[in-house]
Amino acid sequence: MLSFKQKLARRIVKIRVKKGFSQRQAAVEIGVTQSYLAQVEMGYRPISGKCLEKLERLFKTKFGKLWGGIGRRGRPSAAPATREALRELGQAIREFWNGEVLVPEHPQPHQVRTLEDPLWTIALRLGEEAGEEVRRLEALRAKDEAFWRQFNELRFDSWCEKRLLVRVALLGMPLMGVRLERLGCKVAAIDGVSGEKAGLHRGFVMRGETASLVWCPQVTIRTGVGYRCVDNLLVISGGGKSVTLAVELDGAPFHGDARKEQRRDRELGIPVLHVDAARLDEPGLIASILRWAKAMLEAAGSTDKGTALVCQN
Repeated sequence: MLSFKQKLARRIVKIRVKKGFSQRQAAVEIGVTQSYLAQVEMGYRPISGKCLEKLERLFKTKFGKLWGGIGRRGRPSAAPATREALRELGQAIREFWNGEVLVPEHPQPHQVRTLEDPLWTIALRLGEEAGEEVRRLEALRAKDEAFWRQFNELRFDSWCEKRLLVRVALLGMPLMGVRLERLGCKVAAIDGVSGEKAGLHRGFVMRGETASLVWCPQVTIRTGVGYRCVDNLLVISGGGKSVTLAVELDGAPFHGDARKEQRRDRELGIPVLHVDAARLDEPGLIASILRWAKAMLEAAGSTDKGTALVCQN
């Protein structure tokens, strides 16, 4: 499902071409640079309400409901349960260290934005059951513009990884930008584009009865010997404890060397759960992953203080 920003971008291009305006001509007429209009038409940035009004007068066309979601600034406000989960994630690591954890501010890392809908062909690649999951997700999140704006900008290495995240999203958890180092993350998360220490990562936030969890897909981390991209990085906190975990989705063509996988796991330095891609049709798969994460949290004790560090450069 495309976000309103992406639908509007396509609509602007279609009408501009139909009306016979070049991109440069249209930009001059509404008083913006061609570079700005090009970024809007490619879905790289939102268009301001003022510029959109000028385009409507220029094209003699109303964009109607595509105005929805345009011109907003900042992140959407979090639901009370989400705010409480984030507070608990942050508080757990402070209690664990018996003091305040101070971290510097970082800008949001660059993200690639395109007009491509990342889900619509999933049934062609992974089967009708996968397609049905996408249709259920689109029905569940039909009016959640913020969710689709975030989800459509996630990058994946495989269609199986996309499907796993669809199943996570079906739980209804909010998807938002989080600062992992503030939530007890013990690995050095970095921006996979610039290589600098990361600012925000997109993550699903959940609050349970006894713990809170954030689930971030495709996180690049710095290890002692280089860089690794983790399929899914989980931080779970509760009872004054916080643990960082990795969930890797394994497919036979790319994960056939068991020794190589073991070396990689040791390099990460955190518990890793390997999930066979063939299990994606298995009912209760996400629940079993969450139970594993909860068991890892319960197993963490005072002896873990030497390794449960907040992210360090």
